[in-house]
Amino acid sequence: MDKNTVTGLLLIALLFFVYSLVVTPPPPPNKPDNTALNGSADSITATNTPATAENGASAITSGNKISPPDSLSGYTGNFRPKAGAEQFVTLENEVLKLVLTNKGARIYSAELKEYKTYQKQPLLLLTGNGNTFSYKLPINRNVENTQDHLFEVVKSDANQITMRLYHADSAAYVEQTYALQPNSYALDYTFKLIGFDKYISGNTALELDWKTHLIKQEQGIDNERYTTGIYYKEQTDSPTYLSETANDKKSISFSLDWVAFKQQFFNTTLIAKNGFKAAEVAIELPPASIDTVLEIASASFRIPYEQGASFEFPMQFYLGPNHYRTLKAMKNGMEAMVPLGWGIFGWVNKWIIIPMFNFFSKFLSSYGIIILLLTLIIKFALFPLTYRSSLSAAKMNVLKPEIEELREKYGKDAQKLQAEQMKLYSRAGVNPLGGCLPQLLQLPILIAMYRFFPASIELRQESFLWANDLSTYDSILNLPFKIPFYGDHVSLFCILSAASTYIYMRLNSSMTPTTSKEMEMQMKIMQYIMPVMLLFLFNNFAAGLTYYFFLSNIISYGQQYMIKQFFIDEAALHAQIQENKKKPAKQSKFQQRLEEMLKAQQEAQKQQQRNNPKSKK
Repeated sequence: MDKNTVTGLLLIALLFFVYSLVVTPPPPPNKPDNTALNGSADSITATNTPATAENGASAITSGNKISPPDSLSGYTGNFRPKAGAEQFVTLENEVLKLVLTNKGARIYSAELKEYKTYQKQPLLLLTGNGNTFSYKLPINRNVENTQDHLFEVVKSDANQITMRLYHADSAAYVEQTYALQPNSYALDYTFKLIGFDKYISGNTALELDWKTHLIKQEQGIDNERYTTGIYYKEQTDSPTYLSETANDKKSISFSLDWVAFKQQFFNTTLIAKNGFKAAEVAIELPPASIDTVLEIASASFRIPYEQGASFEFPMQFYLGPNHYRTLKAMKNGMEAMVPLGWGIFGWVNKWIIIPMFNFFSKFLSSYGIIILLLTLIIKFALFPLTYRSSLSAAKMNVLKPEIEELREKYGKDAQKLQAEQMKLYSRAGVNPLGGCLPQLLQLPILIAMYRFFPASIELRQESFLWANDLSTYDSILNLPFKIPFYGDHVSLFCILSAASTYIYMRLNSSMTPTTSKEMEMQMKIMQYIMPVMLLFLFNNFAAGLTYYFFLSNIISYGQQYMIKQFFIDEAALHAQIQENKKKPAKQSKFQQRLEEMLKAQQEAQKQQQRNNPKSKK
């Protein structure tokens, strides 16, 4: 293995190390706001409260039992009081089951019917009192919160539910309508004010407060937590997001198309068809004692109000998976929530990886086999670069005796040695960077795959061999303690990746001898350091990624062996290099600039020695 290959491996290792530092989630705040986990303070007795699913939601709602009001008969607010208990109605299609409450006319719980939690429990995006959705209406110098009131259900069928809250002294009413289309994750939602031109002035904006506890759905809470956050899109800009690894908040003074509370594989998004006027969004970590809540997301919207006998503000909820094609079909930029990488890395995923992945999934049900085929195609597509790298290494190996002669002759003069080596490379027609550049050109593919596997919902809960879920780590042993930077489990695919890296480096170094004793020592050190680094870096990675890395190592070694045995004849290569030496040397612009730089350094050193003779040794 030559110096160029070592450089490539070091770059890859450094890249993974830096990324792991960047995405490491911070510790929870020392003094969390425990009130953030309390449900609505104003609750009404419910005789038919839906049961909470056993996916961690009970940890939030158990301390917030619904209590009766003090007195409905003594109510003196702006809205007509409704007697009776809180009511729940269900809206359902093939993929969604929504339970709505008439207390605030909001979504009480949202279940994705085609998905389960890692504990095989129903998967709820919204649950019970762990979420609030309330309008603040400025009426008669008071601010009324809609979630404090019981609405009347005026229509309820399989596709649509309409609820109204009537004014105490007139026929005016607040109306909220939810309509669910077949086989869709999109829920049409409309907010109306009828007859409120007498009570709400036209120089104001209505306020909508939305707050949700984002519930743990996956096996690894750390991985899930640092992919959880808030995304939003301003009407004149591309989608962006708050920090996914720390408490963060932002005031947005521009019109917004949508705001999404995003988790690793799912999101709940509120879309304004005509745009929100402005918003404040915030994300915060829960107390350390709460291990069922990832983060607490909140948004406060300003809705542009137009005074009139009838005011209508159409919106839409999306409650579903972070599936790239599904989100792209929304045609509003929501596919940006699937983290495919920026620049060229995102292009590789969008135009190469995802299309191939979708194509194979039409014919194969095993995603382990799909990853194998994907790896084979990628490695053989990159075979020309691998061949160029191996050819450059072979040329350097052929020149090793002559390089050793130069080392013996100019070993004490490093600059003179570099200059003579460059002349040798130029006469022989060898590019010293020929092995490094092909390695660097393969990095976009590697990084694209690094981003694709943890973000691919297709891999979620898909098993292969001993891995129960290719979207998270494969644990063959759970430890009773946590090792710093490693974790509390042992991933077998991680061990195989590290072991295959060691074997590949060991065998490749034997096929490509080093050019110096120093380099040989460095390679021996790298053979042990690199696998150990991978053990710590990959242990918490998605099993699909570590499986891909293992396959990539095995295929790479097979390609190297095949090139060495059938494509490169070192005797013929040596003869060709000797013929090249007889021809006039043709230097590339890079070699010319490098040689000019070396000459300038030599002249500067000679000038320094002339000015200071004592510095000569």
